[in-house]
Amino acid sequence: MKGILTILTVFAVSLPSYGQLLWPIKGTDAGSNIISRPQHYVDGELNFAELFIAADEGTEILSPSDGTIVSLGINYLHSLIRATSYSVEGTFDDAILEVKAKADLSKINPKYLSGQVGIRLSDGRKIYISGLRGTMRFKTGMKIKKGDLLGTASYAYKAFDEPHICLSVSTAKGTPDDPMTPFGLETSFVAPGEIITPEILTPEQAQEDFNILMDAYVELFPSFYDIVTPEQFEEFKKTSLAKLQSDISYKDFWNVIWSSTSTELAHDSHLSLLTPNPWEPVDGDEYKGNLLLGAIGDSLFVTQAQEGAEHLLGKKVDSLDNESASDVIRRIKGMTTGYDAGVRSKIDRLNLVAWNRIYHNRLTEPRTTRVRFSDETEYVDIWQKSGRGGKYIPALSYEVDYYKRMLQSYSRNWDFKELNDSTVLLTVNTFTLNDVEVDDIVSKIGENVQKENMIIDLRLNPGGHVSAMNRLLSVFIDTTSVALNQYAMVNSNASYESFKYSLNYDQSIAPFEEFKQIEGKKGFYADSEYPVNDIAPDSLVHYPGKVYILTSDQSCSAATVFASVLVRNHRAVTVGRETGTAYHYVTAMKFADIQLPNSRIQVHIPLVKEVFDDVVNERVPYGRGLLPDYEVPVTYEEFFTAKNDIILEKALSLIAEGKYLGEDSFEVKFENTTATTSNKEIYLWICFILFAIAAIVCIDFRVFGKRRF
Repeated sequence: MKGILTILTVFAVSLPSYGQLLWPIKGTDAGSNIISRPQHYVDGELNFAELFIAADEGTEILSPSDGTIVSLGINYLHSLIRATSYSVEGTFDDAILEVKAKADLSKINPKYLSGQVGIRLSDGRKIYISGLRGTMRFKTGMKIKKGDLLGTASYAYKAFDEPHICLSVSTAKGTPDDPMTPFGLETSFVAPGEIITPEILTPEQAQEDFNILMDAYVELFPSFYDIVTPEQFEEFKKTSLAKLQSDISYKDFWNVIWSSTSTELAHDSHLSLLTPNPWEPVDGDEYKGNLLLGAIGDSLFVTQAQEGAEHLLGKKVDSLDNESASDVIRRIKGMTTGYDAGVRSKIDRLNLVAWNRIYHNRLTEPRTTRVRFSDETEYVDIWQKSGRGGKYIPALSYEVDYYKRMLQSYSRNWDFKELNDSTVLLTVNTFTLNDVEVDDIVSKIGENVQKENMIIDLRLNPGGHVSAMNRLLSVFIDTTSVALNQYAMVNSNASYESFKYSLNYDQSIAPFEEFKQIEGKKGFYADSEYPVNDIAPDSLVHYPGKVYILTSDQSCSAATVFASVLVRNHRAVTVGRETGTAYHYVTAMKFADIQLPNSRIQVHIPLVKEVFDDVVNERVPYGRGLLPDYEVPVTYEEFFTAKNDIILEKALSLIAEGKYLGEDSFEVKFENTTATTSNKEIYLWICFILFAIAAIVCIDFRVFGKRRF
């Protein structure tokens, strides 16, 4: 069950034809025993996309189609739009018993705890079936055949007293789909309609939407004041509201809202605008100049040039349309989104490669720009539609290592290769791995435990499943992982006023009732949902060699945590650049999708601050990502011309030079009692005191021993 509300149209739309699926209740005909279908109401709730099907308890439930298992869980439906899910290890029956032992049964009816399985079909659609019990053992990534046993019928939703299952279908893009037509049934499903946005907003409409979002940030987003001071917040509101004093186009208002998710205000790796960019060029409608510009540090220069202007490559720019280079760089820094707190690495990369930001991302119209270089020469750049000019030099092709790896990451979740007799490379491009993939990675590591060095490449890993991350960590941990002060924090354990505008929560929902207040601290607290304190070494596979982890600003969320756990346990070194997610915390896990009522713009706001560690020192300064042990600065060559992997080569050179772990930055050390007392002197004093105590104990034993005997 996916807790998402969507806007409904009031009319049915034509749907594509499907190959007929097998009705999941064994021994019954398609359409039999349906107790609720789409567009029906269940205790006052609109059933938008689910089929609830009655079946005698214990009836076998079959797979409707060939496919791949993509999700497994124990579900509890609080409402048709809200579910709590628990992970499954072993059988549904065993997992349900574990949940019953741990869950607060005063808040749920355990009768309606049930197994759920998600199956991806060959066309990308997914079928979800809950209300399952059974002793079958599944893994995500397993292939399954039409008619295979999934489990037995139980209870899926508390609104129904009789045993039943719940079935839903989603499109390849993850949106709700028709659950009836695939079974050859006349459908009652109504597809979600396209959101209609206004062309113009009045001052009243724009100001209302803006203020709703500002209030939502403060109310919902627990890391908000880690990022922005109250003074900065007031200044942003003042500046933005000044732009909303007269009618404003939808496009320009979108820019105002977008700026609130950037360096200008609430930037975060898990906060985003869901509404597409209206300034985004349509295919064939993009204009580009003959010169593309980028920045490293305080230098703005030509990164690419069309044929005929390649003699200008690398030239330093003094001003662009009379805006100084320093002002341009300052401006584009302020346009960065998708990074945490004080992380700097993403700003550095985008300043170099995201030339479009220099022009406010507005590429749909022709323009002429005047580029003045530091040698006082000028170039008048007349823009043309993409494809009408010459080729850019250098070309960003498969020959450039960075782009080759990026393209490969789209189709490969992981890769493993031997680099030489002593070193192997494990590339993990995502932690959204199924169980079979994780097993395959662990098996491959097990085949190479004799290798002295393993390089783990997380540079293009945006994160993923905590369970996959923890399983792989267990292969590298030597002993149970270091105990950290981990916790989760939210702003309230009641409902939120801003849920009035949420697409996936309503105001009757209090999603964090289990969170408790701590005296003297703001917010409400619970145990972390990112637990890494109790990761124990894998009982079957352990890699004992040296571990070098490659990181970048594109190493986010679980990828940052993975590297941080091994660094914190003094088990690996990192090479490359600062991670995109902050070391000390990540704001994620649960999200509210806020839709502004007038513009219909949607903003994805994280609700839970997950604190990974509260130790702050030179190795892990607060607000920064995980900094590399061995830094490789951003260079023009890496992103535009290098056919070799510069960061990987740095790791190999460290291995060749025998450079690995240094002093443990997290080890507790005794401080000198005075500026003149040496460690050796302290050691001698301790030995003297211990010797004296031992002597006293011996004397005491002799005296009292004689009296006793």
